[in-house]
Amino acid sequence: MTANLARTGSAQFPPVSAFDADGSLLGASPVPGMSGSVFDLLPGLTPDGWADVWSRLAVGSEVRRRTSADAGAAGRSVEVRFRPLDLGGRRIALAEFLEAAEADEIRNRLRDIQQTVLEAVAMSMPLRDIMDMLCRRIEDLAPRVAVSVLSVDETGHLRPLAGPRLPDAYHSAIDGIQIGPMAGSCGTAAWRGEPVEVTDIATDPLWAGGRALALPLGLRACWSSPIKNAEGRVVGTFAFYYDTPRGPDRTEREVVATCVNLCAIAIEHEEARQRIRALARLDSLTGLQNRLGFQHDMTALLERSARDGAPCALYFLDFDDFKIVNDTLGHWAGDLALREIAQRLSRVLGDNDRIYRLGGDEFAIARIAGGDEDELLAFAQRILGAFATPLLLSPHEVRMSVSIGIACAEPGDHNLADLLKRSDYALYRAKSEGHGVCRVFDRKMAETIESARALQRDLAEAVAAGALEVHYQPIVDLAGGNVSGFEALLRWTHPIRGPIPPSEFIPVAERTGLIVALGGLVLRRACRDAASWPSHMRVSVNLSPVQLVQPNFVFDVVDAVRSAGLTPGRLDLEITESVALAENTATRNALGQLRAFGVGISLDDFGIGYSSLSYLRSFPFDRIKIDMSFIRDLGHKEDAATIVRAAIGLARALGMKTTAEGIETDAQQSWLLAEACTEGQGYLFGRAMPAAAVRGFLSGAHRRRIG
Repeated sequence: MTANLARTGSAQFPPVSAFDADGSLLGASPVPGMSGSVFDLLPGLTPDGWADVWSRLAVGSEVRRRTSADAGAAGRSVEVRFRPLDLGGRRIALAEFLEAAEADEIRNRLRDIQQTVLEAVAMSMPLRDIMDMLCRRIEDLAPRVAVSVLSVDETGHLRPLAGPRLPDAYHSAIDGIQIGPMAGSCGTAAWRGEPVEVTDIATDPLWAGGRALALPLGLRACWSSPIKNAEGRVVGTFAFYYDTPRGPDRTEREVVATCVNLCAIAIEHEEARQRIRALARLDSLTGLQNRLGFQHDMTALLERSARDGAPCALYFLDFDDFKIVNDTLGHWAGDLALREIAQRLSRVLGDNDRIYRLGGDEFAIARIAGGDEDELLAFAQRILGAFATPLLLSPHEVRMSVSIGIACAEPGDHNLADLLKRSDYALYRAKSEGHGVCRVFDRKMAETIESARALQRDLAEAVAAGALEVHYQPIVDLAGGNVSGFEALLRWTHPIRGPIPPSEFIPVAERTGLIVALGGLVLRRACRDAASWPSHMRVSVNLSPVQLVQPNFVFDVVDAVRSAGLTPGRLDLEITESVALAENTATRNALGQLRAFGVGISLDDFGIGYSSLSYLRSFPFDRIKIDMSFIRDLGHKEDAATIVRAAIGLARALGMKTTAEGIETDAQQSWLLAEACTEGQGYLFGRAMPAAAVRGFLSGAHRRRIG
């Protein structure tokens, strides 16, 4: 015999009976006019047993008893649940009967349902699937009941999770209903935090706003219980709908108690999963969504765009020279900068804009915006304007510009990979054109950028194969007219494209990190070649900021000098003003150690980009190199002569030598000599040459004397 809730009770045992304190039967449903006492119905219950039941009911407790039935029940046992009920000050006992065998079978089926649901939760099945399965299993147990599970969202609105026997139209109608004191059975139960029994939807005031929807669907009564999490917060409701006006019986109450607990476990598990997913999508440094959150949101946004025709624009942001700031000032400064960047970007967003940190100094902004280029660029200008003032990284102030690439989702297109590629193309173009540039994707970009990326791949292969060469440009002592050394310069001859200018491949090497390997190659080769030159000649090697922050940098330099057998004083390392201005302790310590070892330190490209000269006092450079842009303007712009004259005088006052770069005419050379500039370098004295040509240049007709 298969038990179900429709068979609760029997001819001998009315499902519900009421008893007085002495055990006399006050009434039975659905058997009106029935008389007798509790002892007549339950011969196995003794007066002492009844006294114990009544004493416990008197303090508000429920009592369960399993006892023998009367003779007409063929010796079967019955399970009774007694509940206290107050009728206008008169306490009575309400008894609900169920044959014990049937009760056992129902409990066994409940345990099986419980086990199945808990296994589904442990396997992380989708919450809606678990709730649907639970509802169907309970509806099998209660054929005339329609089961419903609703969740309560963070704003207090009901959201259907499952209800197999309820029409879709009903689910749609109740979706989003605000919980409240008069919101039907479920909305009121969620509001009160306690069960709500409506035995007749047609007349109960709680259903005044919903009966027109429920009654035509055959829904006549509804009993709803709140689902609470471990903290006591209402997270949903579990409800029984009936097709006749009535309330729940004792077995249904037991079933619902089990189901409410199961729903609470399943919903809490889902909330925990959602919290974990939310944390996984969060960038802990800035508090913004990370790349995982970006992919999740963008996929949904593009699906919406394709479905509704809503325009969508994606902005890729990359902060120029952030790596230099991070490497020279330290990671603590980089972290401060990223937080400040996130805050400034957040302040320019509109209500429907979303911002993400994709990693490093890369950010993305998704906007509901059209493809009008003026509109797209106007927002980009707002972003650029947010960084018009320096970042305050106490005690430092750092100016930070940003490159922006923009692309729009095309009509009907919800392919995220394609949109990312277009945005990336636009960003690549922006970065290639300088700092603080924004570009909107167009079809012509793709071919140009793919060519640039091919160059990047080819450079990586050339570095790995050792295919780049080191050439040397002479540096001349202007007073004596003799060659005093050479600057090591990198050259690359592409197997197909031919010679690639350093201005094209060096930035690629710096962006990709290849500059570390290239810098090490130039350093070792320059030391080795210089060891074969006359002993008074030195070699100058340019350093990238990235090299300076490598943990083994000092060791690598010392090892390169000693391995080549070169006197330390014959190596001159050139750093840029950006490195000097950064005032990074680790960098200064490294340069100090090298200077103590005997290596010379020069300040390259002096006079461009920075106005502060405090770094000349804080670090004892051996020489400064005056940028070629000032030398080129000698004789044409009076301010160029003034700046160069001041630089030479400043270096002389600080005990430093000066090297003028880019000398191309006799007039420039004569002017610099008259101003007591120490050294000169440029096409006037010689172009960069392979190592094999240096000895011939020094000993033959190619050497030019100044006198």
